[in-house]
Amino acid sequence: MLSSTEKAVQLLNTHFGDEKPRKVLLIMAKGFDIRMNFVLKQLLDLEKPIDLSCKLICFDEGSGSTSHQYKKYVDENFLELEKLLDSSKIELAPIKLWKEEGNRKRRIGDREASGIIKSFDDIKDYTDIIVDISALPRGIYFSLTGKILTLIDNKPEESPLINLMVMVAENAALDACIKEQGLDQESKPLMGFMGGIKSKNEREEPLIWLPILGEDKKRHIEKTNDDLEPDEVCPLFPFPAKDPRRPDSLLINYHDLLLDKLNIEPQNIMYVPEQNPFEAYKIIVNTIKNYTKSMSVLNKCRAALSTFSSKLLSIGTLLAAYEINNSEGQKIVGVVNIDSQGYTLENEESFDELNKSSELFVIWLTGDPYEK
Repeated sequence: MLSSTEKAVQLLNTHFGDEKPRKVLLIMAKGFDIRMNFVLKQLLDLEKPIDLSCKLICFDEGSGSTSHQYKKYVDENFLELEKLLDSSKIELAPIKLWKEEGNRKRRIGDREASGIIKSFDDIKDYTDIIVDISALPRGIYFSLTGKILTLIDNKPEESPLINLMVMVAENAALDACIKEQGLDQESKPLMGFMGGIKSKNEREEPLIWLPILGEDKKRHIEKTNDDLEPDEVCPLFPFPAKDPRRPDSLLINYHDLLLDKLNIEPQNIMYVPEQNPFEAYKIIVNTIKNYTKSMSVLNKCRAALSTFSSKLLSIGTLLAAYEINNSEGQKIVGVVNIDSQGYTLENEESFDELNKSSELFVIWLTGDPYEK
């Protein structure tokens, strides 16, 4: 179930306004993004009798990250959080994004994130779990959400229903002001979404790569393509989009890279609705199933998914990988990510004004709507 803006608030009002006692776990990030407390404020504004606890993910980006220059924003956001919620209701969950191995570093954020919730016992007493991805990196919320989904889907039969929601403060204008600085040396499949992806020399099946594209991701596309060496590439562009010109602009910007350098056939270009992760999920699942069926004579195939676009569309990618890997009886879909080593902010003076146009999106994954 997907809901946004005023309808999302109405949905939450209805859900939390019934007579059933609600014990809610909100998982969110401590970060510099001005939207850090947006979802929490929306929940508190409902003025419903919710027993709400917060698990605050605090990630260590390492001493070399350019993001450290924005510590003042992190401190301001955390101070605001402490004013909104009693400190006894806030549990810090520190994780490291890197592990030192001799003279090199290995990214471990996805593995650390999957360990934030270790077993079903950690969540069994909650009626609702909300993962707020507004200030979380993809490598964190993919593995975390996938872990929680797995635990809920495999919970003991006698355990009560748990509502799992992913929420995000969507704001394309703010996203455009947050620039990634420095890419990792290599892309990698995320923990929980490995999909048996191997290098070209090691794999036996054809590999199909489906990247969802957004602005300023040429280096991400080139690097991931070089690492994967896929047998076929099906780029997905956001359409329909809030800005009607966005798909055309992206096609123009990526034309030479996709059609000339990567030799992608024009008929392989696909489109997914910009603000509907469930439609994106359906399109990706059907595409992978069609490829699997047509390539059955070639020992079937594997698929790699990448999201170089909005967090909303990334949830569609997550659901597609989870669905196929868990319903088809074989792990053939991997989510391949390439992280940045820090961020820089542009037009900081406009953040407060831009944040006023942030939109609440609620993606309801398990629980009440699916039991009626």
